[in-house]
Amino acid sequence: MDTGDRLAGLLRGLKERSGLSYGALAKRLHVSTSTLHRYCNGDAVPTDFAPVERLGRLCGATRDELVELHRAWIVADEYRGRSGEPAAPAPPAAPSEP
Repeated sequence: MDTGDRLAGLLRGLKERSGLSYGALAKRLHVSTSTLHRYCNGDAVPTDFAPVERLGRLCGATRDELVELHRAWIVADEYRGRSGEPAAPAPPAAPSEP
């Protein structure tokens, strides 16, 4: 299984277990519906763990499930960095003094 697929599968399982629509969950997570859909399909990996953790908590994930989510996110994030998927943009550099 592709490393991003594992995270996506866990997220899909949580979403399905919740009984909530992508739209309802996205609103509670403060992300767009399409972004949440991309996370659950494995088309994108969140740049930080926070939305993954929030989804887990909203869907009633156990402590062990949250740990599993974190591990899967770490692997998917590392894979994204090596596969050439753009990382989060770097903050602009401070202007240099003359």
